[in-house]
Amino acid sequence: MTIITRYISKEFLKLFAITFSAFVMLYMLVDFFEKIDDFIEAKATEHALTYFIYKVPFVSVQMAPMAALMSTIITLGIFSRNHEIIAMKANGISLFRIGAPFIAIALIITTISFITSEFIVPYANRKVNTIWRSHVKKKPHELIYKSKQLWYKGENAIYNIRSFNSRTKTLEGVIINQFDSNFRLIRRIQAHSATWEKDHWSFHNGIVKEADKNGSYKIITFKEKIFDLVETPNDFKREVKYSDEMGFAELREYAKKIINEGYDACRYLVDMHIKLSFPFICVIMSLIGIPLALRKEKGVGTATGIGISLGITLLYLVTLVVARTLGYSGVVPAVVAAWFANILFGTIGLFLLVNTKQ
Repeated sequence: MTIITRYISKEFLKLFAITFSAFVMLYMLVDFFEKIDDFIEAKATEHALTYFIYKVPFVSVQMAPMAALMSTIITLGIFSRNHEIIAMKANGISLFRIGAPFIAIALIITTISFITSEFIVPYANRKVNTIWRSHVKKKPHELIYKSKQLWYKGENAIYNIRSFNSRTKTLEGVIINQFDSNFRLIRRIQAHSATWEKDHWSFHNGIVKEADKNGSYKIITFKEKIFDLVETPNDFKREVKYSDEMGFAELREYAKKIINEGYDACRYLVDMHIKLSFPFICVIMSLIGIPLALRKEKGVGTATGIGISLGITLLYLVTLVVARTLGYSGVVPAVVAAWFANILFGTIGLFLLVNTKQ
């Protein structure tokens, strides 16, 4: 590592540490004053400290890109104001060589952010959400009860259920198609309702269409009949899982499960790809910050740098939110929704960098 690289890296990291700490503290301070009244009203102040401590990893990942952008702009602005950029250029150091340490450090921050998002943030967010739901909002352990035309893929069977009452363990308007190993329909059960009784399902007012050895089907009507099925009521309800409580790998597996059960997993697929794309904002923000800070030889002042950083971050977040919403609704593929903002702002950053006066 050359002296110039060490010098640039040192100055950047110093400013990054300051801006990053300031952003995290500001966010936590605002969040504290916003939430503390709820803790007091719920008489759960003993959980407040734990809540805010576990909130830090999530906030840190969210604030890192803005800190990287602001640190890049201000650091280069100071260099320009002190005529250090002119001195570097006079000694044959190109703009790309000056910007390389910023990009390299941003890549390191990106890696740390992804690791934190994958292994620390999900656990911390689960703690945060549990404290908020259980101790502040006084909600019981939350479950999502599947209803409204449920499709469920069981063991060699596909269920189509109009509604499911988890408390009475009753299926309403149920159709079950059972298949053999060759995916040939061997039995179709259609009933008005089915009730779970200790260890089996009791079906009411239905029809059974069953294949015989000759390949033809016989139809039997019944008022009440017991069928030996592998699925239990627990298979038709699942614990709520929020995207912020899962890492990339867990989201991928959860999305597969949702798809196999016949549900639309667009939201989870989009959030899964965002888990991968979001940390790269640090690199993109640095890429944009380098040419913006060097547009004028006199450099960018601290106040101007803060304004530019906030403006660019706001534009990025608006773009990300719009793209994510389109992905949630299925208008665009999940990959496009997650990476569109990165591609757009990355392209802008490269364009500005290439067209900046060397």
